[in-house]
Amino acid sequence: GSIGGALRMNAGAMGWEIFDLVRSVRIADLSGTINQWAKEDLHYRYRSCSDLKNGVALSVVLEGASGDRNAIAQRMNEGSKKRWSSQPAAMSAGCVFRNPDEIPAGKLVDELGLKGMAIGDARVSTIHGNFIVNEGKATAKDILALIEKVKEEALNRRGVELKVEVKIVGSDE
Repeated sequence: GSIGGALRMNAGAMGWEIFDLVRSVRIADLSGTINQWAKEDLHYRYRSCSDLKNGVALSVVLEGASGDRNAIAQRMNEGSKKRWSSQPAAMSAGCVFRNPDEIPAGKLVDELGLKGMAIGDARVSTIHGNFIVNEGKATAKDILALIEKVKEEALNRRGVELKVEVKIVGSDE
């Protein structure tokens, strides 16, 4: 990942998101005009910053909080352990679906019994249901077809419309 991607997606985990730290962002729009925006003037929400939909982040000012070095290291280690014990280490794009209001997406996929479902080398992770992993030679078509199959199952069997969280760009070849 990159800081630009983190800002565009308002990346987050474990109760925080990147815009919790942002103070300002310098953005170039598609015409090449560059503006500096304060955090309070930006339009961000869960996993999105619409100001970066048609612009590129050139720089960002982040502000962290000071604290005890050992306490910070401990929190970082705990977060890392939690992540590696609950998320696959295999190749993936991270969480595929936004969490709907009714139930976390990974839990829904698990309850539907879809963990392990595969199309080609694309497989719903057996560790976390909101991850699709590439087991070697998955194509974009495999991954997109698996995403659609999971969405279809969630809608047909539970009435929950899953929305894709990752940004899909380019060709499906």
